[in-house]
Amino acid sequence: MGSLLNTYHQVTAPPAVPYRYGLFSVVEPRTAAIEGVTIDEHWRLGIEWQSQSCGTIKETTGPCIDDEVADLTPDGQLCSVLQYDPFTLYAYNDDAVPGHSLAEHEANAITRLTKGEQYGAERHLWSAMVTAAGAATDATAYPIHIGLGYAEEMISSSYEAQGVLHMSRLTAMACAPFLRIEGGRMLTALGTPVVIGGGYDVPESVIDTGTIIATGPLLMYRGDIDTRENAVDKAINSVSIVAQRDYVIGWDCDAEAISVSLCNTCSPTV
Repeated sequence: MGSLLNTYHQVTAPPAVPYRYGLFSVVEPRTAAIEGVTIDEHWRLGIEWQSQSCGTIKETTGPCIDDEVADLTPDGQLCSVLQYDPFTLYAYNDDAVPGHSLAEHEANAITRLTKGEQYGAERHLWSAMVTAAGAATDATAYPIHIGLGYAEEMISSSYEAQGVLHMSRLTAMACAPFLRIEGGRMLTALGTPVVIGGGYDVPESVIDTGTIIATGPLLMYRGDIDTRENAVDKAINSVSIVAQRDYVIGWDCDAEAISVSLCNTCSPTV
C-alpha cells in the first residue's frame, strides 16, 4: 500500500515573471470611457476613430496654390476612419479537486491568464499588422541596422510623427546594438518606441530572417477578468474553470513591413 502513496512534498510553483519590453510596455490599456458618472463599455463591440494624422502635408511655392504642385482636392486620407474588432483571451484550468478550495482553483485559472495574456495579445496584433501591411519591403541584402533605419524612415515619411516599431525577440537581439533602454521601455537610437513581442513573428524553421513592422501609435482597451461557472466532475474528482478577458487593439494610420537579415551584420552581399 505504501507504494501507492504520493510522497512528494507539495510546494508553491515559482512565479511567472513577464518578459520585458513587450506590448504592455508601450501601450497603456484603457478599461472604459468615463463620461461624467456614466461608464461606457461599447468598446466591447469594437472601436473606430477618425484620424487626423493619416494625411500628408502639401507644399506650394507661390502666393497661390499651384495646381501642378498641390491642390485642395482630398487625397482620400483626410477623413480616415480606423476600425478594429474585439477579441477574447482565455485560459482553461483543469485541476484535481483534493487539497484546494474552489477559490484557489479560480485563482489558478486567473494566474494562467495573466501569465500569458501579453503573449496572446501580441499574437493577435501581429497577425492583424501583417495582413494590413501586405508584402514586405525586402532589405535582407543589407546589414540589419539599414533595415531598422529604413523602418524608421518609412514610418516618419508615412505617418509624419512618432510611430512604433514592432519586432520579435529574435530580431531584437540582432538589432540590440542599435536599441537602448529608457525606464521600462525599449527605444531605437532615435527614440522611437519598440515593441519586442514574444508573440511576434515566431520562427518555425527559418531563423536567419525577421520582419520589422512600423505603425502609428497604438490604442488598447481591455476589460476585467471574468471567470466562468465552476464545473466539478465528481466522477474523476476534477474541476474546470475558464478565466477570460476582452480586448481591442488598434493603431493609427497604416502599417509598413520590412524583411531584414539576421546574419548580414557587416556589409551588403550585393
